[in-house]
Amino acid sequence: IIFRSRRIEFNDFKGQLYLVSVDGGIPEQLPLPRGGFCSYSPDGKKLAYNRVFREFRTWKRYRGGQADDVWIYDFETKQTTNITNNPAQDIFPMWSGNSIYFISDRDENKRMNLYSYDLNSKETKKLTNFTDYDIKFPSLGDQAIVFENGGFIYTYDFASGKIEKVT
Repeated sequence: IIFRSRRIEFNDFKGQLYLVSVDGGIPEQLPLPRGGFCSYSPDGKKLAYNRVFREFRTWKRYRGGQADDVWIYDFETKQTTNITNNPAQDIFPMWSGNSIYFISDRDENKRMNLYSYDLNSKETKKLTNFTDYDIKFPSLGDQAIVFENGGFIYTYDFASGKIEKVT
């Protein structure tokens, strides 16, 4: 199990990622200087992650040094790559197949919407177009991502690209 912790940090923005066996034991810190939200590649050899420990829901439309990007860490080569490099918030990375999904407020309305980054083409694509409210709390499943927007629950289906409100 991977978890985030500030057990060796006093700064609210900095934390580390740790692994612990499902059977328990002593947690092992991942070899990253800091980490936040994260998602393993399907083969477990890489990790998509945010460096900032927390989500800035109260920092709407923030642009600046604490705006988070999505990074990939390769456990074999020990290399780290920034895949978003945008002044907006790019948070909640979710790795599925050859895509990394995340939410960002990079559009003209500065609302959190769902995006995907294709690892082969290196292209970023906007998948939702909510203009009134931000997407919140996305969660990756085998066939879809579920998220909240404006008090409603939605799903984004990987196969069809269809967005449906759950009733």
